Amino acid sequence: MSPPTPPFPSFTTVNFYSGGTLNRLSWLRDDASFLNTALQQPNTRIVVMQNLNPLTYSGKATEGEEGYLATMSWNEVKEHVLKAARGSGKATEDEDVFGPAAYGVEAPSHLEGRALEAFGKATASIGPTEVAFVFLGVDEEGQEIASLPGQLATRDGPQEGAEHSSSSNVPAGTPYFALSLTYKSKSVAPSDASPMKPLEDALVNSGKYDFVDTRALGRAGEWPMRDAALVAQARALLDWNERNHFCPSCSRRQYSVWGGYKRACTSSLTKLGVTADVGGSAGHYVKSLMSARALEHDVADKEHGECPTTTTLSNCCYPRTDPVVIMGVLSPDGERMLLGRQKKWPPGFWSCLAGFLEVGESLEEAVRREVLEEAGVPIESVCYHSSQSWPFPSQLMNGAFGIAKASPGHDLPPIRLDLDNELEAARWYTREEILAVLDSSAKKHFSRQDVKRIEDAQNHAGGAEQKDPGSIANTDDPKKGAAEVDFKIPPSTAIAHVLIAAWARKEAILPLANGTTTESSSAVEKRQQQSNM
Repeated sequence: MSPPTPPFPSFTTVNFYSGGTLNRLSWLRDDASFLNTALQQPNTRIVVMQNLNPLTYSGKATEGEEGYLATMSWNEVKEHVLKAARGSGKATEDEDVFGPAAYGVEAPSHLEGRALEAFGKATASIGPTEVAFVFLGVDEEGQEIASLPGQLATRDGPQEGAEHSSSSNVPAGTPYFALSLTYKSKSVAPSDASPMKPLEDALVNSGKYDFVDTRALGRAGEWPMRDAALVAQARALLDWNERNHFCPSCSRRQYSVWGGYKRACTSSLTKLGVTADVGGSAGHYVKSLMSARALEHDVADKEHGECPTTTTLSNCCYPRTDPVVIMGVLSPDGERMLLGRQKKWPPGFWSCLAGFLEVGESLEEAVRREVLEEAGVPIESVCYHSSQSWPFPSQLMNGAFGIAKASPGHDLPPIRLDLDNELEAARWYTREEILAVLDSSAKKHFSRQDVKRIEDAQNHAGGAEQKDPGSIANTDDPKKGAAEVDFKIPPSTAIAHVLIAAWARKEAILPLANGTTTESSSAVEKRQQQSNM
């Protein structure tokens, strides 16, 4: 009987939230004409999110669609987006959303030369201030020619250069964007609803859709990989734009440029003489960005000074990805795996140890430090397995195996839980114990309450309660400390499951004490098949 999940071999496994098919076209993010052309195509799809949870089909949708990702067309959302983006007036009658022309923001007449060039950079593909709306990329899967830097694959063949406003420059694939229904800018009073509330209400009241965290969605594990990758990219990028209202260098307001991939400080506009002394959409746009204080004082005032982001390349204004290590910790002989659980996790839930990289650390150093801090187990060798984008909110999970050092006088390295009080319990599991729950856990999912408990545990990790190590089960003894309730491990949508399964099913390549490596069972099978040909 085949397992419910495919093999997870080292180095080639593609995890859930990965496997995207979008060409992100990073070299065209500053081209407003391209973004607007792509947005307005009939085949364009928009990933819609409520509180960063994606729109999915409900039980009342067409049979076979329940629980799968739902996207919307530009025609279905444009009325709401344009009304919120442009305020009470429209600078133009078209449907453009990106670029200064869409909001009537023009360069002051005195600008020329480098100053005029700086204005272009400061307003390159500016997006709406009242809406979190971002470009994701173009799905070119199945196209004969892929877009390359300086070249766009179009319906009429590859086009050179950066002019993409004509019909001959329509992307050949399917453009994708992402829209938040619950974002509220700082210009909106706390008591007021999000500008996208009417659209949100219409979708909810239709009965055809749900907004569900993929971690609590039973059907998520059956999604096409491309849909999971779409959600990961959209969720992380929208979250970053929603969180960063103010410049971290000078505290002025920030605004979106590059189709949502950069946030610029308003001082880059005031420095060039852009003000809100205009009417219509331009005045609405600039006033929504700049407080009265920012407009009344020159950019070089004594309190704020000139913002460093206007003079140097500063990564504080670009989307962030936080590197995390997650490791399957193995006994010196490779026959047992160390799993732990936090107090606030759902009952019976055990998983791999994990932690954020610190400044100046390599992945290997972070693995050794985290395991030592959390469980008191020293690690001999570390090897990489695979990685996973984890958009909760913006982490890159680097999956690895760590082989524990032998401890003289002990069959297994002793576990300590009194060092940083991160874990409630930890123990060494046998391969048989893991295999007994592996298949049943693959397609399980967390309840919404479980997800909340896990998030609460993450948010309060630094303030964990002090525990008496004597009250914890004797985890040195493999015959003790087994979960008294139903033993659970993460579902197959999490890289922790992948690491656990890859070890238990002997699909991973692991280092041995003599400097060699084990060969995965799938690699052995493949080699045997080739030799029999």
